[in-house]
Amino acid sequence: MTIDIKRHNSKLFWFDLEPNNEKEFITIYILIDDKITLIETGPACSHDNLIRGINEAGFTLSDIDFIIPTHIHLDHFGGGGHIMEVCHNAKAVVHPNAVYHISNIDKWWSGSLDFLGDVAELYGEPLPIPEERIISAEDGFKLDLGSSTLNAMHTPGHAPHHITWINNESAFVGDSLGLWYPEINKAFPVTPGYYRHDLALQSISNMSKLNIDELFYTHFGPRPAAGAFQQTINEFETWMSIVEDGINESLSSKEILGTLFLTQDGLKLTDIKHGIHQRNTHLGSIEGMMGWIKRENEKN
Repeated sequence: MTIDIKRHNSKLFWFDLEPNNEKEFITIYILIDDKITLIETGPACSHDNLIRGINEAGFTLSDIDFIIPTHIHLDHFGGGGHIMEVCHNAKAVVHPNAVYHISNIDKWWSGSLDFLGDVAELYGEPLPIPEERIISAEDGFKLDLGSSTLNAMHTPGHAPHHITWINNESAFVGDSLGLWYPEINKAFPVTPGYYRHDLALQSISNMSKLNIDELFYTHFGPRPAAGAFQQTINEFETWMSIVEDGINESLSSKEILGTLFLTQDGLKLTDIKHGIHQRNTHLGSIEGMMGWIKRENEKN
């Protein structure tokens, strides 16, 4: 397999990881400065592709100084321990809430199996990373790369261990702004099982206040920042409204997904193109939103 390396500019390469031959699903970024940074690793099953991509971008494994996920869900960092084993000079930089889980993987892996089921098995089991090779990044943490820094902004809407990484006027957004589909020019929500709608919207709002020109999604690829924040907020709010209507009509999560496929322009294409990954992800997002609404209703 040949990896198609994209040179975004003089400081940034990116490529399609293609886990299990799934195209346009996971983007890996290599940020070049005095220190070389790998942003995201993808799942364990795509370890060989990750190594091939690093090499075809013109780097050796010993060149990598930092390995940085936006968060530790398996599709973003399930391969973290695997690549750390061969990038001997690298340190992993993660959210403080993630440090224990990536050094003691049992709870991380069992929780992933419970939530993802067969998809977790498809991604593969992570390997632990020794704590002495982990840097904990508090909110506002600055990682010196040489002529620039990576600044950590905690964005807990998608996960309590999620960081959006800011580099000059660019942001590596992970899943904090949903899933971006270049072919339909839209991003759609993606939520965890225990979803906090207030935190998701606050995270997006916080990012929108920064001087950001470009967004780099893990799913999938670069996007101009202009208009992206409002489009994403509108999409989150629309989904939440449709989910709430579905609850009031006693619909199941699958029935609500059917409504979304009929009413949200372009959403059906994501299911056709990405199959089990996206249908299950969309279904999980609906169930996360349903949980939020039910908890809010119980307060009243």
